[in-house]
Amino acid sequence: MSKEPIIEVVRRGGEPALPERPKVLVVAGYDQSAGAGLLSDVKTLEAHGVYGYGVCTGFTFQNERMIGRMEWFTKKDIFEQIDLCFGSAFFDWVKIGITPSMGMAASIIDHIRQHNPGARIVLDPVMRASSGKEFWEGVGDRLAGEKGVGERMVAEDGVGNGMVGEEGFRDRQAVEDEWEGLAARCYLITPNWEEIGWLYPGEDIAGRCRALTLQQNRHIYLKGGHHPDRPGRDYLFSNGEMLVLDPAEDGGVIYAKHGSGCVLSSSLTANLALGLPLPLAAVRSKRYIEQFLTSNKTLLGWHRPLEQLV
Repeated sequence: MSKEPIIEVVRRGGEPALPERPKVLVVAGYDQSAGAGLLSDVKTLEAHGVYGYGVCTGFTFQNERMIGRMEWFTKKDIFEQIDLCFGSAFFDWVKIGITPSMGMAASIIDHIRQHNPGARIVLDPVMRASSGKEFWEGVGDRLAGEKGVGERMVAEDGVGNGMVGEEGFRDRQAVEDEWEGLAARCYLITPNWEEIGWLYPGEDIAGRCRALTLQQNRHIYLKGGHHPDRPGRDYLFSNGEMLVLDPAEDGGVIYAKHGSGCVLSSSLTANLALGLPLPLAAVRSKRYIEQFLTSNKTLLGWHRPLEQLV
């Protein structure tokens, strides 16, 4: 298969114009280290031969080792940025990263669909930083009980048995309903193992992912960097079927990288925008993230064009 990106040549006045790259709209946060967020996404897209437009949801005051605080843009500011981007280009593929809540992510998708009802959304749900900082407001409290819900959800009954309280059930079910409503708006969601575990603690993760993808044209790429048994084993779920993606045996030494989840999700979006079928896009993105993780020993990875991948 040719490694050349899909391009469109436009002739003006009988002369061939410069090739036009596929365009992807990225909606994400701004990370000063460029290891994650908008800067990382655009670098990844560029390495694939795809042009990225960026809409900023907020500033993360951080470097590759720590995050201090978040300053979120208002919905009005985010929508204005989206309108300006669509005023310049048309986007069939949109990648969404960090947002302050599931509700905001859903509103962003709905606004994008006002410009292009057929836009395909790739959602990389950033629920919590590795430092423990929560991004989706209130979800941690409702799931883990950080403000008392947990005590009700796992309260002891009079004979010492762990019981789940009615209020805890309501809180957890509300989170699941909101999450599954958000997922239904997307073509592809790319959570990691920990994030799915927070949403469905103690449940059959593969079974849940299969069930979510039984609905038409919804897919899940489950990132396995935090896999409890097989770190690095990823899964693609589509139409209830599962494709296992293991690391290459000769892929080299893996070094932890800040923002690797953003890179993988952006690589998937780029490959889809280039016209690759989802299973092939997943395989190529798996290869791309592996070369990113082996690029150097620091927390900040280096990007190389796809043409340099063998």
